Amino acid sequence: MATTNTLGATLSTFRLRFGRISQNQPALLYPAVLAGAGVVAVGSFALARAAWTDYKIYLGYGPGGMPYNVFGWLLTNTLRALSIDMLDVRKFDTDPDQRTWLRDDRGPTAPRAGPRPTLGPHGIPQRQLDQFAPEEIQQTLLAAFASLVAHNPTLIETKPSKYERHHGAIWVADTLTVQTADLLGYPFSRETAHVHSTADSSVHVILSPKDAAKVVRAGWGQLHSLAGVSVSVFGRKVVPKSYVLLYAPRDEHEVKVVMDIVRAAVAYMAGVEWDEVNPA
Repeated sequence: MATTNTLGATLSTFRLRFGRISQNQPALLYPAVLAGAGVVAVGSFALARAAWTDYKIYLGYGPGGMPYNVFGWLLTNTLRALSIDMLDVRKFDTDPDQRTWLRDDRGPTAPRAGPRPTLGPHGIPQRQLDQFAPEEIQQTLLAAFASLVAHNPTLIETKPSKYERHHGAIWVADTLTVQTADLLGYPFSRETAHVHSTADSSVHVILSPKDAAKVVRAGWGQLHSLAGVSVSVFGRKVVPKSYVLLYAPRDEHEVKVVMDIVRAAVAYMAGVEWDEVNPA
């Protein structure tokens, strides 16, 4: 009986204390709930604002390889997780293909002046955010591209870019028996180079591994953020491992350097010697 009375007293005490806690709980919880809701609201606003800013940057590049809308923006942000170090070219030092077309007297014979331009955070499209080519230099570069094709009709031709979709590009001529799978390790198209003529006037080229390393180390460009990356979902590579962005030329001297690099890309992709590619 004593045990029963003791247990009853304990339960009564617990109910009394629990009741007091329950009565006071709203006063304790409301500030915490309001504070939590405020944090969530502020965080959501900040996240939405950051996303909107990022989307505007994406649209600011102009049309490129991805759909020029929110779906393209979402996809390119998904691919950002696969990005490589675009300045790390050490792997090319041990590549089995050590051929080079950019010898000491060709292409980037000296480092590019000044710092590298700032690039946008998205891999596709890959674009500069500063150090744009002046209008007259843009026209000089486009004229040089057209001249290079005109002077090499048996080697190259102009077609729409498969990578960019909104620009013309230099392709290895269909008449040449070149197998890109043998050259690049994957059956990419024969597209060799293109200018981002509606954007920053930077240039994409496919170089030999050794030439790609030389260009990047000299500060004239950098690898694509997805160069050599395989996307397992689609079972294919995005772009070749030596797919290089050349920074937009700022003067006529830089146009010449860029065109020497493009000439080396043509020789590499067409499987010919440097002297077999006529200059622009």
